[in-house]
Amino acid sequence: MKGGLFWKLLLAFWVAFFVISQLFWVLVTLPATDRTKIEITPLSAPPSPLNGSDAVVERQVRGSDGSMFRVRYHYKGARRILTVPVEPLVLALVFGPIFGVVMAWYLVAPIRRLRQGFERLSAGDLSVRLVPGMGRRHDEIADLARDFDVMASQLEQSIQGREQLLHDVSHELRSPLSRLQLAIALARQDRSQVDASLDRIEYEGRRLDSVVRELLSLARAESENSPGEDYFDLAALLESVLADARFEAEAAGVGIVSDIEAAGAGDSAPSLRGNTELVRWALDNVVRNALRFSTRGQRVHVKLAYDEATARYEIDIVDEGPGAPESVLPTLFEPFVRADETNAGFGLGLAVAKRAVSAQGGTIEASNRPSAGLGVHITLPAGRFAVMA
Repeated sequence: MKGGLFWKLLLAFWVAFFVISQLFWVLVTLPATDRTKIEITPLSAPPSPLNGSDAVVERQVRGSDGSMFRVRYHYKGARRILTVPVEPLVLALVFGPIFGVVMAWYLVAPIRRLRQGFERLSAGDLSVRLVPGMGRRHDEIADLARDFDVMASQLEQSIQGREQLLHDVSHELRSPLSRLQLAIALARQDRSQVDASLDRIEYEGRRLDSVVRELLSLARAESENSPGEDYFDLAALLESVLADARFEAEAAGVGIVSDIEAAGAGDSAPSLRGNTELVRWALDNVVRNALRFSTRGQRVHVKLAYDEATARYEIDIVDEGPGAPESVLPTLFEPFVRADETNAGFGLGLAVAKRAVSAQGGTIEASNRPSAGLGVHITLPAGRFAVMA
């Protein structure tokens, strides 16, 4: 039944207020020395009708110590259920409901706002926020409202990001598909252009395959909600990634210089807890992005270190290329964002790296170096166990 909690709280506060007021009156008005009760039990029924002095029996008695006492017994008093005066009873009956209404409303009103917020959120209104309506509350209900706002904000960002990603994917796929259709039309019109058209079709097919594979990697990185349960040597994993990258670097005339400190590769260094493949993707995408923007004769510098104070690994990957425009840096890790529009990439590599690092509880940032080149700084939390020799 709607509103049931309000009436339950109202009744509970009313009863509590009534009982407490009666007990308070008894404790205040009854001295401790008088709390020993004198039992007076009538041995026969009182005369009927009772009026005047017949309703009261009064006697003087002498105590064991010689003290004299006056004992008065009222026949009607024996039938009283409550010994509390009428005034406290009236106060409890009048102010009890008022107190109950105020307290019940104070507790139920924010719960109703929470329910309304959930209804609006389930209806698709992602802009709903509850904290502004909580006033100056600093209790568990206000904490719940703040958690609701965080959840709604994350949902709004997630849905907006997916809508933007869908728009970007459709844009990226439209161009190669249009060129495929154009190549097919040219081959049909001019048989002498079949070989050139087939080369174009093959090239666009490879590009479509690349963008689909990168999108799958991005989707998998975003679907990882937990860091994973593998414990592995980050230094060894980084060396493996660099070994694969050196094949491409040597063909392009680019050098890779690695600097792995003893703190990051020693036998006593802690392991990294996480998903091995996700970390490999992140490192591989950042290293290959640095190679893509490097020209012959330049070098890519890779450094790994372990910070004992924060218990985190720090990885710096710096190239000697042109860097990225300052206007692009804040969104460099978003899907389909390119530092150089003339580059052949799709702008998904760093987005995959961002999702993979975030899934591991780490951070990734990019900045232009004062001299030249783009630097990417990655931090990853270490595990609890040491890497065994």
